[in-house]
Amino acid sequence: MKRTIRGIYLGTAIATGLIVFSGCSNSTESHEATGKAVIITKAEFDKIQNGMTSKQVFEIIGGKGEVMSEAGEKDKPGYTILYTYNGKGSTGANANFTFQDDKLMAKAQFGLK
Repeated sequence: MKRTIRGIYLGTAIATGLIVFSGCSNSTESHEATGKAVIITKAEFDKIQNGMTSKQVFEIIGGKGEVMSEAGEKDKPGYTILYTYNGKGSTGANANFTFQDDKLMAKAQFGLK
């Protein structure tokens, strides 16, 4: 368990670093159901707490982000997935959410307002 949590934090840190330092385009992900851009704000980020389900998080933000990484098999114990969102704020603003077994385990943000 200790090793898994350490891996989640490391994965989140690496993904955040890659997003922040990779040129951070201003493009946005489209929410497939509505066609509207899904952009996260600092207020939305602050509402999200560890232990929430992915459904609860998606409802707060307004849709799914881009999948940055997955580990394990979907619907099997230990399945881990990291979503990233472009954010409202400074250039390169973004947020990342790591779920394991559909529970939020870690969140990180950069530059949200």
